[in-house]
Amino acid sequence: MNVQKQNIPPIHDVDIRLLRIFKSVVECGGLSAAEYTLGVGRSAISKHLSDLEARLKVRLCERGRSGFSITPYGETVYRATIELLDALDQFRTQISAAKGKLTGSIDLCLMDNLHLEPANPVAKALRAFAQRSGCVTLNVSTAGPEEAEEAVSSRRANVAVTCSNSGLPGLTYKAVSVHRSALYASAEHNLAQAGMKGHAIAELGELDVVTRAYLRTEQSLIGRSSRSTAIANDLEAAVQLILSGQFVGVLPEHIAEPWVSLGRMVRILLNVPAVETTTYVVFRTKSKNLPVVQAITQDIITAYATTSRKGEGGG
Repeated sequence: MNVQKQNIPPIHDVDIRLLRIFKSVVECGGLSAAEYTLGVGRSAISKHLSDLEARLKVRLCERGRSGFSITPYGETVYRATIELLDALDQFRTQISAAKGKLTGSIDLCLMDNLHLEPANPVAKALRAFAQRSGCVTLNVSTAGPEEAEEAVSSRRANVAVTCSNSGLPGLTYKAVSVHRSALYASAEHNLAQAGMKGHAIAELGELDVVTRAYLRTEQSLIGRSSRSTAIANDLEAAVQLILSGQFVGVLPEHIAEPWVSLGRMVRILLNVPAVETTTYVVFRTKSKNLPVVQAITQDIITAYATTSRKGEGGG
């Protein structure tokens, strides 16, 4: 990359604002996609990007009829922006902690369908955090398990709650709960009507099985020879496919239980143990000493532990 050495002007508040806009555009994948996030129109976003490029005297991204793409220099600026904003947040939180209070903001990414857990421990954690840190802006988003984990790794989120543990470098994973999953079918499914005996996995080879796109642990219940004819991107989709009566599939016990109680689903007994899935709170190891990160992670851990002790958890 042949870039002439040029002096970067002093960074002012307006530059930080422009850098935040650029960061949002990159993370949204383009100007049009960033309109909703930023709350301004495409033309205004384009002008802000042009102003930033003029300030830095470089081309940050290509935008136009051919689509959006970030330049190599733009990639460098994007990563430097993340580090700058992290440093500003760290400065604010450390100064606030010295004064005995939390301020600033924190981005929390939650795995889809966490609200379906018994007693909803995440909601309890959010309430506890809000009550003791009313000066902190809490930005909450949802994503698939792997996307939530990646959001922390890529610095789009400070903390995540997810069942995905890829062991990504620079991340700390703390287990907060374990839930069991089993194989279920609609009460109208032929397998359910055949009786509740212990089935061998080999018997599933001719069945239509729904699998979840993000969960590999269920393979031990459905068998490698099973015929996966439907893919669900979240639990709600899996439930609907199973209730159709055409598919069998693996669900967490606490998700299936209401349908079992209504007589709409039955658990298919297999000659293999149930699958256990762990939920983690995930954060960047380097940020573990930030007071706001410590506060939200501790509230999440405490909420899950309290729920588990009361016998309400999904473990």
